Amino acid sequence: MYIQRSIWSLQFLLLATYVRAQSSINNLTLSFSANDGQGNVTFSTASAPSTIACFNLADIFNNDGNASSASSYVVSNAQNFNSQTNYTSLFYQQLNTSVNGDSSGIGTGKDAARTVEVFPGEDCRETGGLSWYGFSCQNEDGERYVIPGGVQSFSIVSKAESVKQEHCWVLSERGSASNNFKGCFAAVMAAALTGTLLVLG
Repeated sequence: MYIQRSIWSLQFLLLATYVRAQSSINNLTLSFSANDGQGNVTFSTASAPSTIACFNLADIFNNDGNASSASSYVVSNAQNFNSQTNYTSLFYQQLNTSVNGDSSGIGTGKDAARTVEVFPGEDCRETGGLSWYGFSCQNEDGERYVIPGGVQSFSIVSKAESVKQEHCWVLSERGSASNNFKGCFAAVMAAALTGTLLVLG
């Protein structure tokens, strides 16, 4: 698992770039737990990757201590992770610090620097007819959400590189099980399908 996590962290480090030099961003914090609050594990990063970075909970929380750093991110309470736990509770916190030196774009409910998508299956995929959910609004104090079906993986991408959104997302239901089949992963899959059809044509 250590080697596997090292590969993930190296991949994330290579993909990670800050949102344009003129923008400044704070940490993104994601905490996962069961609905009873048990098994709480936390992921935090100051990076905003320009290409989609996908993380499996089972890969990054490898039970090797209370807090560990993997270059571009930090995990806490990893010893609490249990692959049999259904992580249906998500704490989400993200706040911009400045954009072009202007603080008017900072605050809860405004566009954040990153888009976060949480998935019911590993490798940022849908499974069992369940939807995935998107988050891209700032939340200064953080808030806890219930994720139907639970979370096994999540993706992060710079908001600038994310699919176009009419407004920022707060627990926005996405995927084939919803009426909104939009999002980073969906966009990538659609582009791949289109490319395949053009080659075959």
